[in-house]
Amino acid sequence: MTVETPLPATSMRSRGTWRSRAVVVGLVGPAVVYILALLAPAMAILLVNSAYHFTGTAVQPVLTFEAYHRFFADPFYGNVVTQEIRLAVVTTVLCVAIGYPAAYAIAKIRRPGWMIAAYILIFSPLLTSTIVRAYGWVIILARRGLVNWLLAQLHVTNGPVLLVYNVTGVTIALVHVLLPFTVFPILSVLLRLDPALREAAADLGANRLQAFLRVTWPLSFPGLYAAAQLTFVLAMNAYVTPQLLGGGRVQVLPLLIYQNISDLNWPLAAVEAIALIALVWGIILSSNLLFRRSIAIAEGRSG
Repeated sequence: MTVETPLPATSMRSRGTWRSRAVVVGLVGPAVVYILALLAPAMAILLVNSAYHFTGTAVQPVLTFEAYHRFFADPFYGNVVTQEIRLAVVTTVLCVAIGYPAAYAIAKIRRPGWMIAAYILIFSPLLTSTIVRAYGWVIILARRGLVNWLLAQLHVTNGPVLLVYNVTGVTIALVHVLLPFTVFPILSVLLRLDPALREAAADLGANRLQAFLRVTWPLSFPGLYAAAQLTFVLAMNAYVTPQLLGGGRVQVLPLLIYQNISDLNWPLAAVEAIALIALVWGIILSSNLLFRRSIAIAEGRSG
């Protein structure tokens, strides 16, 4: 009869660590490979096409980089980028301002039936096509639409208010389209908060406002931050809503990319796509650094 010698604790921990890493690689690996297999060739094609010469009717494989010069020298593109950033920021701020109270209220619901109804109400925009939603907003915001009819009935305005085919209409529709993407990350964090923390704050003498400001708000800030990032990225890359609600008067980079692809001006479309990618990544990375910096300062780990 043989007696097995038990493995040392360090060896067991090492084996468990390697097993955990293998599981993570096995779960994440296919997604990473799939993304890189599509993203890397697409970026290479963009970079190559952006350097080619466009004759006006066709693309010649001659390195000229003239599309870069046109994009950065023409003030039109600077105005488009500025307008797109302003549109995305305003949309994100409005989504957060509306989405956080909505997520907080849903997290407070205790009846399952009301909870399901709230979920359906908030996430119903995702159940409808983006084109259908955009056309619906065109009808609602038109000069003779529902909103202008209500304003006239309430004697708020003397005439129709221009709410469509401008930045205002695009912003209203984008907030409606992107609001579920704002609510979900915030709601997921709020639902995971331990109620005992708020009860402890109340036991220590904090009223509801103080408990919210000192417990709920700081703990929900990561969800709020993720929601703002997601909303901003989606707003920057929106195409259908600016196309239909903007009526050609609200220019953003995704629209210009599509127009130049349709005109076979692939070099300029590639430069616009690279600029959009760099812009979004630059803003997201910068905001990540600021977020980590603010967290470090709040925890007293700065400097």
